Amino acid sequence: MSTFQNLDLTKTFYFSYTYDITNTLQTNLLREKLKAVNRPDISIPAGIPDYNEMFVWNNFLLLPLFNSLNTVYDWFQCIIHGFIDQVNVSLLGKSIYITLIARRSHHFAGARFLKRGVNTQGYVANEVETEQIVTDMILTPFHKSGHGFFDSDRYTSFVQHRGSIPLYWIQEASNLKAKPPIEINVVDPYFSPAALHFDRLFQQYGGGTVQVLNLIKTKEKTPRETKLLKEFEQCISYLNKHLPDQKKIDYVSWDMSRASKQDGQKVIEFLETYALKTVYETGIFHNNSTFNQTRLQEGVCRSNCIDCLDRTNAAQFVIGKKALGIQLKALGIIEDTYLEYDSDIVNILTELFHDLGDTIALQYGGSHLVNT
Repeated sequence: MSTFQNLDLTKTFYFSYTYDITNTLQTNLLREKLKAVNRPDISIPAGIPDYNEMFVWNNFLLLPLFNSLNTVYDWFQCIIHGFIDQVNVSLLGKSIYITLIARRSHHFAGARFLKRGVNTQGYVANEVETEQIVTDMILTPFHKSGHGFFDSDRYTSFVQHRGSIPLYWIQEASNLKAKPPIEINVVDPYFSPAALHFDRLFQQYGGGTVQVLNLIKTKEKTPRETKLLKEFEQCISYLNKHLPDQKKIDYVSWDMSRASKQDGQKVIEFLETYALKTVYETGIFHNNSTFNQTRLQEGVCRSNCIDCLDRTNAAQFVIGKKALGIQLKALGIIEDTYLEYDSDIVNILTELFHDLGDTIALQYGGSHLVNT
């Protein structure tokens, strides 16, 4: 009881009466478009009609009601856990909203050291979906009745994913070592949980390419992170053998710690190049009046370090910066997709990602980001 009473639901838990915050903007708008046109030849993809159970933190409490009520969501709100912030920015005389939403998975949730790696269902520790929505201030709210917003081309979004390395691994926390040794406690030659994990990512993000950006160390005097590197690369290699060419996992390993110690500028250069590639491959979501003209994000970039906190947050910021430029160009606000680092809008995005990273770090690790 005392543990439950110490939980402050007024901080970093969110719900909305009018908008489904458990799903991405792309999923929400497509679902409403399909309802509005009522076309029998277009089937609503599995999982779209309801809330995304993965991010509904009161799902267990609601389960008994599903058997007795057909209108559960009319009476009860779905709660997400994570981070939401929204900023009104004036850019070249136009007012825009930048909204950042981070949704934590309630599966295999828990604190750092206690929750590591993956479980048998393919859910990983510290799994967070980050969505970056950029909209024009001239718009009515998302929830306007009469399907008025379905036709608007003033909505864009971009989604990223982070989560622990999907292998069975542990760290025995003790007071004696600041960095407890990493142990791979179960070796699965078929990498079954990882297969389930990536299968879910394929389905969740439109069947496009799943990109993996692995930021852990590649060289160590005493093997620690490199134990996971070797096993993870074997995992990706094994899974790719069974995937068709167009669906193979796009894996990139880069030692961010080493690069930052050698030359901070090279960190930015690498991440900028990678961001350009990843955003153009997956695309962004840009709403339009017709299905044919609506641009969809197909695929996702899944980044990780050991805790999926510091290094991952830095990488997601640079990728988010590149996406922001493309989103602003899609809205017709700027002509070139490149944004200068010392510009006001990038400073605002930096603050947003810093606050997001800090919040996720407090939820998972109990302390703020290290490299603030």
